[in-house]
Amino acid sequence: MKGVTIFGNFTVLETFILNGVQVDKGFDERLDIFYRINLCIENSEDGINDTFIYCYYRNIDDLKKDMGNYIG
Repeated sequence: MKGVTIFGNFTVLETFILNGVQVDKGFDERLDIFYRINLCIENSEDGINDTFIYCYYRNIDDLKKDMGNYIG
């Protein structure tokens, strides 16, 4: 996430699929709109200790740009 810290809860307004990745559109307690994706970081070759992290974006264009860097 680019220069933004999320405090408290994230409320999902809608969920959609973008390039095969689930995206949640929602807001925080300040009512700022964010797009959230859940990424899996593999910690081992067997995949047992995978770590999942949420990445938040203020706008869909930044999310699409980063997805292009990681996916395609």
